[in-house]
Amino acid sequence: MRERQPQRENEKSGDIKRARHRALYILERSDRTEQELRAKLERSYKPEAVEDAVAYVKKYHYLDDMRYAVNYLNSRGRVKSRRQVEQELLYKKGISKEILEEARLEAEPQDEREQIRRWMEKKQIQPETASQEELRKFYLFLMRRGFRSEDILSEIRLSGS
Repeated sequence: MRERQPQRENEKSGDIKRARHRALYILERSDRTEQELRAKLERSYKPEAVEDAVAYVKKYHYLDDMRYAVNYLNSRGRVKSRRQVEQELLYKKGISKEILEEARLEAEPQDEREQIRRWMEKKQIQPETASQEELRKFYLFLMRRGFRSEDILSEIRLSGS
């Protein structure tokens, strides 16, 4: 019976080692939030192995929610509104409100009106020649992406005059 106890400890340490390697492998492919990494590891490993693996990658700064949030705000903020990107970080990616507040300060400022103008170019919307139906569809398209109503309407008016 005494021989089995060290074997269990070896299994535990082996599981922890495998979880660490898996965490490194996952983060090597693409940056993740802590919540995303935990979810992936929890599918295959015991809670203590997951905790150890997360602590290990955090120790060497391979896992950094702040860095992830700043990069996400900068990259996704070019396509979507800032508000929609922040909602994704909070609810889909599991970033805390405190980290999001700090990331907002570090991220590059995004001009949402400029984004609306780019969408108008891309969708080939010219307010002076577009029908009411086309403008309505474009307006709703931008609203679904989280842009503010007053920004959309003012850009449509500016472009139309």
